[in-house]
Amino acid sequence: MTKSQIEFPTKVDMEEKISEWAHDLRSPFNHVLGFTKMVLKGMSGPLTDQQTEDLTTAYNSALRAISQVNNLIEIARLQRGEKEVNRTTQELQAYLDQTIAQWQKNNPWVEMPIATILTAGSSTVELDRQQTAWILNGFFSYLAAYSEGTGSLTLEISEDANSLNFKLHQIGITKKGYDEMTMEMFAQICQAYIELQKGEILQSELDESEAVVQFSLPK
Repeated sequence: MTKSQIEFPTKVDMEEKISEWAHDLRSPFNHVLGFTKMVLKGMSGPLTDQQTEDLTTAYNSALRAISQVNNLIEIARLQRGEKEVNRTTQELQAYLDQTIAQWQKNNPWVEMPIATILTAGSSTVELDRQQTAWILNGFFSYLAAYSEGTGSLTLEISEDANSLNFKLHQIGITKKGYDEMTMEMFAQICQAYIELQKGEILQSELDESEAVVQFSLPK
């Protein structure tokens, strides 16, 4: 009988494996989402109100879980230095509208209206579309986790000679038992992408009545 030994991965191999495992974890959640959505649409027959409510809870929980997996994948990529800055010209208001709409679609359990205020003089800006979306989505989700999805959020964007400045101000916070792990992951991703783009976190203050986060990205 041929014998073999257990192969123990190196630290580098392990980092790659973690990313692969995280990718594989998405498959069962995608199946749960797909079948649950199919049932909610009535494709398997009519549902009672209670069944609809229960399945909606299950669907939203699966969305949250796959979001966590995506965060782990993104953190692994950032730690391995796989991300590069790619600036392109964006029409600012349209970009913000699309980013907010996509975040709200991916987080249907959050009842937190987001308003935008543009005091920047430029209607078009140069930014990394994907990375900036990660930053905004991360802070939206961070504040939603902190406030349990309550209150309202205002995103104000201004500019000076060298930078584009973002200010997120949430009011009406009722802090109870927030998800610390979720907040830590979003905070790490946001900070990493801001630093990657040579930006800076200017303010981060949280209390029981409001939250303010400010950061800048170079123009």
